[in-house]
Amino acid sequence: MILDAAAAEFAASGYAAATTASIYRRAGVSSGTLFHYFPTKLDLLLGVLELGRAETVRALAEIAEAAAGTDAVLAYAAHVEAELADELYPGLVRAIGDVERLEPVRAALAAETAAIDDFLARNLVRALDEDPATCAGQARAIRWLLDGAAADALAAPVPPGSLVDAVRALLDGMGVLRPRS
Repeated sequence: MILDAAAAEFAASGYAAATTASIYRRAGVSSGTLFHYFPTKLDLLLGVLELGRAETVRALAEIAEAAAGTDAVLAYAAHVEAELADELYPGLVRAIGDVERLEPVRAALAAETAAIDDFLARNLVRALDEDPATCAGQARAIRWLLDGAAADALAAPVPPGSLVDAVRALLDGMGVLRPRS
């Protein structure tokens, strides 16, 4: 409840303009309750980032249970596309950008990136039956494509299906054979 309110407030106002008072009012809790769990505004943002990382890890696990190889990579691209359509996405990314150079924020973002890179690399190893080091570079290229789409989503919605199509085209360019869905 508090972290959802913090995410909404950061998305609406930006990190600098958001206040702990606006967050505890939005959450419907007292200032004492807010500060008990989150002593600073940065702690609130780090909590939002940890919640996002945990959601990403959960989504990756669900995808891994249902698919493998390039099917899993494409399923993750579809998941990212859905995330980019969330109305809070652009504002929240801008708010994070306000403080992304702070070490705790960089560490939180790096933890999520590492989980994504690992997932992509493992699934490319399955699809290609190649050296994990080679697949790590290919996984990074896919993540860069996803990150680029995420940056574009700040300015305009990503057309439905376009991110999955772009990842599919990149996989084709990598010479990866996979069934078309």
